[in-house]
Amino acid sequence: MKYMKTLLIFLLSLVILSSGCADNDNAGNREKQSKSDGKNKFGGTLVIGMQQEPEILNESISSMVSGIYVCNLIFSKFVKHNDKMELVPDLITEIPTVKNGGISEDYLTYTYHLRKNARWHDGKPVTSDDVKFTYELMVNPEINVSTRQGWNVIESVATPDPHTVVFHMNEVYANFVGDCFYDESVLPRHLLGKFANSDFISADFHKHPVGSGPFVFEEWKPGSYIVLKASRDYYNDGPYLDRIIIKFILDGNSLMFQLESGEIMGADNVPNAFLKIASGIERIKIYKTPALFLEHLDLNCSRFPLDDNRVRRALSLAIDREEISEKIYNGIWVPAYSDEHPDSPFHTGFGKEFNGYNPELAITLLEKAGWRDTDGDGIREKGGRRLKLEISTVTGRANRKRTEVVLAKQLGDIGVDLKINNYHPSVMFAGFDDGGILSGGRYNLALYAFMAPPDPSTKETSYSADFLPPVGQNYSYFRNDTLTHLLSLGSSAVSFDRRKKLYSEILERLAREVPVIPLLWITQVDAMPTALKNYSPNPTQSGDTWNANVWWLEK
Repeated sequence: MKYMKTLLIFLLSLVILSSGCADNDNAGNREKQSKSDGKNKFGGTLVIGMQQEPEILNESISSMVSGIYVCNLIFSKFVKHNDKMELVPDLITEIPTVKNGGISEDYLTYTYHLRKNARWHDGKPVTSDDVKFTYELMVNPEINVSTRQGWNVIESVATPDPHTVVFHMNEVYANFVGDCFYDESVLPRHLLGKFANSDFISADFHKHPVGSGPFVFEEWKPGSYIVLKASRDYYNDGPYLDRIIIKFILDGNSLMFQLESGEIMGADNVPNAFLKIASGIERIKIYKTPALFLEHLDLNCSRFPLDDNRVRRALSLAIDREEISEKIYNGIWVPAYSDEHPDSPFHTGFGKEFNGYNPELAITLLEKAGWRDTDGDGIREKGGRRLKLEISTVTGRANRKRTEVVLAKQLGDIGVDLKINNYHPSVMFAGFDDGGILSGGRYNLALYAFMAPPDPSTKETSYSADFLPPVGQNYSYFRNDTLTHLLSLGSSAVSFDRRKKLYSEILERLAREVPVIPLLWITQVDAMPTALKNYSPNPTQSGDTWNANVWWLEK
């Protein structure tokens, strides 16, 4: 009865949300687009289920994948990747290059032109001053942003007119166009200007955002759902849908139950264990997308005994990735030995060659590091301390819990006592100021997925000693002067041959030092309604919502 009551209340809310007001909200947009399109693509509410709820809705201070999924609907960025991993313009009229004059010959000046019809959802125009304001936030030392990579080499920003922005650099950063205002959205000065210092983190804006993207934030009921409605003033095509409702359903069984019952129309990132069930639903289409998401372990290199790279490498050698792939993901997720995707031109085979499954070598390394099982209980000791480690991931993810169990067995075979201690996503991925488990280094081994962008320059923020939290995403708290120098050279190199050589060296050093242990390349499985048109899953950080403005529901 409790479930039926909840279901009836939710269905009634959908009826209310999708009634008359939707027609009024988007009437102007429909008239404008129907003249050129001629098809009945407009209207309707799409209800999507996902297992992880964002902490906040601001990518500059939170890099949670679920937050990016929602922020892509609300905010605008300079550029994004399409489903073919091609960089395309979003808020700007064209991508600057040396050829079109947008980038100077010395790669130290970048000129962008904003779309003149872009408006914030409160009606104010988006201007170059908003861009400059966002830059000022990103480099403000009182604000702990996710990363300052790329932003930290900007010398000054000029705004010669409301729709032109010029960045002057103090050094070359090869991936500036594909990084800055790709990971982070442009933010409104008129709403956030008063929060330009340490109180920025606590601004209510992050829970009630105002963007300039295709959908307007309408409501967020924590632990339940977020409602977004179509923006009538959106500068690009669409949006065609009236509303998108994203429901947060942490339990995989509940997610599938609601998909089968029709309480949700589609599901983002379906657990592989439920793929057969989802495939059997007639009104559902399954999308399998090999993505740039890497399931991996962060190792806290600042904590004993993980401060010894012999121990770190032993853990990597003891892990049978093939077993995890087959047992837990039915072979759909592909074993990973490097954080550079196999299809990348920068990929090398050194990671697999050096750290492929070899438990005998793992035992040898632990012996050399002084870890021996002197009392015969199966767990190694050194100086009176047992080789005991703790692994953490987010609660509610059955496959990750199963992975932890398999890892405990595999590491137990070489004498490691691995204990499981998981956290709610809002605690695991909380920001540095909020005492996040990951960002604050309050863990031994952390199991989660991160996006490996198409360009390898972003490795700098993940591994450089210059980007330790709170000024970067080096969550392993790994410090190595040689690697830090190589990463800096890679970020500034323009020639492909030079970059290829540098990143080959970087990948080899990462394999030897093991600040992270790559596990699997994720194949994302989405279950979406067959009635949803123009849905094109995206393997990059631009995510599956990259083109949500042109999604439409067939009547």
